[in-house]
Amino acid sequence: MKKTNILSLIFLLTILCGFNSCVDKPFDHIDDPKYILCNGAGWYDDYYDVDGFYCEQRLIFHSNGRGEERIIRYFSDYPGDFKEFKYKFYWEWHDDYFDSIYMEYDNGDYIYFDDLHIYYDELSGYLGDDYVSFEPF
Repeated sequence: MKKTNILSLIFLLTILCGFNSCVDKPFDHIDDPKYILCNGAGWYDDYYDVDGFYCEQRLIFHSNGRGEERIIRYFSDYPGDFKEFKYKFYWEWHDDYFDSIYMEYDNGDYIYFDDLHIYYDELSGYLGDDYVSFEPF
């Protein structure tokens, strides 16, 4: 009798462990990286480019896999002395771990956003070879 109870307990534990292993917990809606990435107005960063000009960059990711990038390059402090670049791109997760995004632009160029960290108040990682840190706008 005691042996049967022990075997039953071992069998029950084996079944319970089997059902819990190798299955990722699905994301809650609020923790889903796609929700965080796409649900705001977009992401903003400012920096100085290789020529020393002040630039503003905005990325907007849409949940349908499309996106927009806007870069404003200021040549001086004079009003109107800037150039604006607008690009449209297609994006998708590069892997199942949500730490890399493949972005392909309409002209055929592409770039990876790697080592990605997605938080409500920060989007950071390597955009190509450059480490960037965006904040929501």
